[in-house]
This record gives sequence, C-alpha cells and structure tokens, in this order.
Amino acid sequence: MEQIKFTQQQIERFNDRIRNCLEDAQCRRLLEHYLKISRKPVLSNALKLWVAANSTDSFDEDEFLDLIDEVDGFNENPLLTLSECEHKLSYVKMESCRILEKIRPYFIEYISTHHKS
Repeated sequence: MEQIKFTQQQIERFNDRIRNCLEDAQCRRLLEHYLKISRKPVLSNALKLWVAANSTDSFDEDEFLDLIDEVDGFNENPLLTLSECEHKLSYVKMESCRILEKIRPYFIEYISTHHKS
C-alpha cells in the first residue's frame, strides 16, 4: 500500500466527502486496507455494501439484505418503500456513505501522513 500516493489537491477532494474517496479506485483500496488495520469490521462491511451497490445495475434483494444485516446502523426502512431498482441502489450507496462518513477525518489524516506525494 505504500506505493499509492495522492497529491494535496486529491486529498482535499477526498476530504470533502467520503463518496469522493469511494469513487476513486485507488483511494477505495486504501480505505479498505485502512479499515482492516484499524480493525473496523462494521465499517468494512459498509464498504463492501457500497462496492456491491456500485458494481451492479440490478438489485438482488436477498443478496443485499444479507449484506445490510452485516452493517450496524443501516436504516433499511426507507429501502423497503422504494420500488425502482436504481433508487434502491442509490439509497444503499447513500446510507453506506453516511455510515462511512464517521471514519473520513481519521482516514484523511492517515492518507496525509502516509500517502501524500
């Protein structure tokens, strides 16, 4: 993971919101690594959920509900009222971001310390 480096401008963009981190493949890999070394399994599960929702165009209810069950604090009530697949996927990503937002300042500090070019 040491070979991944980011410019100050990239780090500032990542610091704006966690979604910016998730949408960048290298930053997302680094976040996954950071969550493992920080021993944050619930947040790792939220990241897995975001990745699953981001990498598909269909909503497999059984698959997603199993993943959601692994994420503490996920509010699935609004999800149950949505009918469109794309709305469900958007909600899953939004809720995953809300949960992952808690770690953003610490992750940005980690990037700034260990992965700044």
